[in-house]
Amino acid sequence: MMKPRSKTLLAFGDVHVPHHHQVALEVMCKAAERIQPDVIVCLGDLLDCGQFSAHPPTFGMPETEYIDDLNTACALLDRLQATCRRLVLLEGNHEYRLDRWAAATAEGRGAYSMLAPRVQLTRGRKCIYIPYGSANGRYPHYRINSRLVAVHGWSYSRHATKNHLIMSQGKSVIHAHTHRADASIVQNIWSQGRIVEARSAGCLCRLVPLYGTGRPVEWVHAFILGYLGRRSDTLYTVPILGRRCILPDGTEVTT
Repeated sequence: MMKPRSKTLLAFGDVHVPHHHQVALEVMCKAAERIQPDVIVCLGDLLDCGQFSAHPPTFGMPETEYIDDLNTACALLDRLQATCRRLVLLEGNHEYRLDRWAAATAEGRGAYSMLAPRVQLTRGRKCIYIPYGSANGRYPHYRINSRLVAVHGWSYSRHATKNHLIMSQGKSVIHAHTHRADASIVQNIWSQGRIVEARSAGCLCRLVPLYGTGRPVEWVHAFILGYLGRRSDTLYTVPILGRRCILPDGTEVTT
């Protein structure tokens, strides 16, 4: 049971439209509709933006039109926004491909204002958008409260989640980017008697190797659910098991 005055958070990342996993995405949406969270945070890479990548196409994946991908992503955001009070979109390194494309080509500079995710994903909806790039050298992030921040990903290493705690300097952090569902919890040396934790939200994309290499055996379909209190926060990783997930209160959500 939630404590009075607590707020509910749902966070997810790495959908990679059009390479999303339709069933896993539907389970997450069903959970959002049941929970009706106060805030939903998309942790980045909602779009794959493979059309603007210097890398070869993702192995075995059909090519799609960028406008169709935008329509799919916007339909998802509309559905999620109907379930929550606040929607936050963090830009990922895949959406940032358009910035690099615009910086490198005259064609990109001319079309950027019409195609940029920060324009298209926010048009017609009230939401907060956090760009991936930084002009001042600081790590882009969204401050959920005084204890917890959300980022797309500051590290992709094997121990990326633990590394996020080093970078967050005494704050808990939720992140995406690695496609893994990791957690690291340690004592907060900046505040005696408290803990800080980092959690990776897993992914909602198809479990296929990027660029035709590697074996993503550590990738997990999952999302993060959090209860935000006045003095402390409780975070859970909710794995998606086929066509269902089990919420922290024991409720089963199925498609």
